[in-house]
Amino acid sequence: MSYSNSDWVQAVAKLLEITSKEIIKWAPTKEYSEGNTERVDRAFESRLNSNRYVVKRYQIQSWYDEDPESYHWNGPYYGLDIYRANVFEPELVASAPEIPMVRDLFNKADSMYAFQTGILDDLLKPNIFE
Repeated sequence: MSYSNSDWVQAVAKLLEITSKEIIKWAPTKEYSEGNTERVDRAFESRLNSNRYVVKRYQIQSWYDEDPESYHWNGPYYGLDIYRANVFEPELVASAPEIPMVRDLFNKADSMYAFQTGILDDLLKPNIFE
């Protein structure tokens, strides 16, 4: 048996909900699974209980022809990987299927991180030079 797309939609919706309510926080990460033909643009991680969630925006390499130098990058695509703590290194246990809500989760994590860092605070002051 395996998780259905409906199960994944429900799980990602829960991650979106607890992110919006600031129950969990997201931080940039460089620790993620990356295939040989993909390039991760940006990734965020959050921990909940013994699981580590990594949501990422990435591109996939596509070839024009058989020449190994003739390629371009397609994307962006969005992925969600779930890791479980292990003695030596985190174990990648599951990756979400391609569902649109993963993009929404990435965008929410990205915007919440920007808000948490206060990156616009100086610009939102009435007089920026005070």
